Amino acid sequence: MSSLKGVPIIVFTLVAGALASNSFNIIRDCKQYNGAIDYNGPVSYFPTSNLQHVRRTDRSKVFKFAVLGPMDGHLRFGRSQFPYDSNVIEIVLGGWRNSKSAGRRQYRTAGNRATNNVLVEVQTPNLLSPFHPLMFVLEVFNEGRVEVRIDGQPQPFLSFQDSSRIPANYMAFNRWERELIYFYDCPF
Repeated sequence: MSSLKGVPIIVFTLVAGALASNSFNIIRDCKQYNGAIDYNGPVSYFPTSNLQHVRRTDRSKVFKFAVLGPMDGHLRFGRSQFPYDSNVIEIVLGGWRNSKSAGRRQYRTAGNRATNNVLVEVQTPNLLSPFHPLMFVLEVFNEGRVEVRIDGQPQPFLSFQDSSRIPANYMAFNRWERELIYFYDCPF
């Protein structure tokens, strides 16, 4: 009878061990961004120079971040903290009901009207999940190339050339229709 009492404990330990190694474990040292506003709301950009975990090379800046939510994660980056009447780069993750992702150059007027110029669009069915965050690596090259890959994957699933060479000096997150949680400034 005493050997049967140990079985549930062993099973629980194995399950708990499996949960400890899931994606929540890798985001524990990230900053959390809650309350991403609607797509056309006034987005607050933060300086990437204040982030602790940015890899800088002579050719690029590399950021690690995660998205938790059912669809439509949006990351924008640009030259200035208030990029109205100027261009930013927008990365759409799991857009179009979690079926594809895109890279776009976006121009927003001072009146907050957006014009999107699609640079690349790829099929990414079921990329995002409301049950576990997915970690991404964003690399912005000085010559304008932008690459996004899933952390741990050797090749980007989203890659495009930005002829404007917009730098990632400031960054922001927002959403389309669903609530999302972002994790950013994640260690490598």
